[in-house]
Amino acid sequence: MRDDDTGAAPARRRDAAGLPPLWLGCLVALLTVVGVVVSVRDGGSTTAVAAAPASSGTTADTSPATSPSTSPATSPSTSPATSTPATSTPVDPVLVAGASIPPLADLVRQVGGGRVEVVSVVPQGVDGHTYEPTPSDVADLARADAIFFASVDLNPSVTRTAQANLRPGAITVDLMAATVPEAEVIADRTHSHGSGGTHSHANVHVWTDPLIAQRWVEEIRQQLSLLDPAGAEQYATNAAAYSARVQALHEATVAATATVPEAARTLVVYHDSWSYFGRTYGYRVLGALQAADFAEPSAAEVRDMVEQVRAAGVPAFFGAAVFPTEVLQRVSEEAGVPYVADLADDELPGDPGDAEHGYLGMMVANVRHIVTSLGGDASALDGLVP
Repeated sequence: MRDDDTGAAPARRRDAAGLPPLWLGCLVALLTVVGVVVSVRDGGSTTAVAAAPASSGTTADTSPATSPSTSPATSPSTSPATSTPATSTPVDPVLVAGASIPPLADLVRQVGGGRVEVVSVVPQGVDGHTYEPTPSDVADLARADAIFFASVDLNPSVTRTAQANLRPGAITVDLMAATVPEAEVIADRTHSHGSGGTHSHANVHVWTDPLIAQRWVEEIRQQLSLLDPAGAEQYATNAAAYSARVQALHEATVAATATVPEAARTLVVYHDSWSYFGRTYGYRVLGALQAADFAEPSAAEVRDMVEQVRAAGVPAFFGAAVFPTEVLQRVSEEAGVPYVADLADDELPGDPGDAEHGYLGMMVANVRHIVTSLGGDASALDGLVP
């Protein structure tokens, strides 16, 4: 029965939800406070939520609205050589990748971004051909999901150590074998190991040709995407952006080389890391002056070097800081030709975190040294490294 039918006192007025007005007011106030707190928390954790694939479903409705406005749209135009988009990159890497030499490690970092932890087996400032892996190298290799080699023949000791310590399910990738057809392979000079016969090996220094480095970037992208399908889109974005920068390096190298007098486009090198570079950009490569077994040159070999440098009639000959500078300075003095000890094929310039500390920085410095030492103008390279 209704209240007014019984003569009882009228009930207090209730709202549409059946709650007294005073209770309703308290509830509204409480919900308002909670809403403010939720709003503040959502706004302060956008990056962390978008960067953590393992987050619970309760946060999923906040990230789509905020992630497009963060770094993916802007990172390629800020510092592409060192930064990676933040919203699609986990806080913690999802893969570990080993790389045989520092320039290759940089290429893997450029493609992998924050999704991949990269370790270089050969450290900075040592010869990548003769380096012997340490126990800490073994520990890093044993936890890698993938190990990328410039070539398995570059340093057999590194290759053997890596292959012997692979964890189950890990892969190895020989980038030269994967990206350079046999018809494009250049043979090293013919030499003997004292057995009476002579033979030659494949020259494995293909990465000094930026066009081959572009192929490496694509191969790295493919392999990382197979291991981490969730990151495939990010790897593709990173690879495309970096490949464009390598293309710019290639075009600038063509332009700078055009300023070198044609008669001077000869590279006399202590160690032949430059045959692929020379073939692409029109330099004749003479040498190498270094012994095939990487030993210190004998007195007779030094005399041969002097004659080679004199006979080449070049404005300069080239080496690197990891080579015996005193010997080569003597060759320079006796031949009357300047020695440029600044080329690098496996050492990155600067310090980690510097803009030039990467493959691009290394190659820009190399081309600048080559072009200017041979009488050309290297200004086409200006601005390639931020």
